[in-house]
Amino acid sequence: MIEQAIGPIERYVDSPRVAPSAPLQLVSCSAYGVRVSLRTSLDLIEHLPSPLIPAAPSQNLEGAPHVHFDFVEARSADGQPLFVIAEDGAAVFASSDLKVASRALESHVHLQVAALTDQAVFVHAGVVAWRGRALILPGPSHSGKSSLVASLIAAGATYYSDEYAVIDLEGRIHPFPRRLRLRGEIEEEPPAGPRASRENSEALAPLHAAWIMNLRYRLDGAWDPKELTPGQALLALLENTVAVRRQSELTLKTLGLVVESATGWQSERGEASAATQEMVRLMDAKDRCRDTRDT
Repeated sequence: MIEQAIGPIERYVDSPRVAPSAPLQLVSCSAYGVRVSLRTSLDLIEHLPSPLIPAAPSQNLEGAPHVHFDFVEARSADGQPLFVIAEDGAAVFASSDLKVASRALESHVHLQVAALTDQAVFVHAGVVAWRGRALILPGPSHSGKSSLVASLIAAGATYYSDEYAVIDLEGRIHPFPRRLRLRGEIEEEPPAGPRASRENSEALAPLHAAWIMNLRYRLDGAWDPKELTPGQALLALLENTVAVRRQSELTLKTLGLVVESATGWQSERGEASAATQEMVRLMDAKDRCRDTRDT
């Protein structure tokens, strides 16, 4: 398998190394005010999620795209298939594995939407709904968010996202239901059941956050939750925010609204199933305390 950054896309699109039986066409979509165009072939489109951006169907764009992608099949030097991704004319990724390349394209597109939007703040985080409120699990890519999300869904939570908490300017969390990516797997649908369906997730209303769980995986990690101050909870979100440098004032204001309604916790954790049991106990205990105060 080849995965690398490889220079101008014209090197592939305008050369005989491109598969000759793959005519290209243009696909466009818009999400959170960011216009995206993609040039690819019908053969490759079949291997991409539809829609490419969750809850953003293909459409004719009004105005030039903010970012343009190419996704083409070329040939490596030894004649093997090579799937190439380019961003605004510069090739950024190539792989001989079509599933890996398709997943990489999806990630590149989502990241550009997260980086360029001024209509929301994108935080690297898993998100589920629990008893009508949002649980946010901030953390970088490959930190085990998808495993936690899948385990929480199995425990009765509703799927919102396994990669981004999409926070509108009122501090509410919106679903971003891309395909779950579990460790050792290319992609998976959320576990079966009405609470986990992607179709239902796309129709869900935005939620206020109730919990922010800043967890760090260790093989022998012991569950020992410490409650965070609002400032510490905000910092846990800030450390995982995509466009914090470009929109620092907007980010701080928006995340401040999130932590107003949420309680933050920090702990090491072990395997996802055990961590899920502990999180459910903690959230339910806090709910019982809240219900007692309300009565």
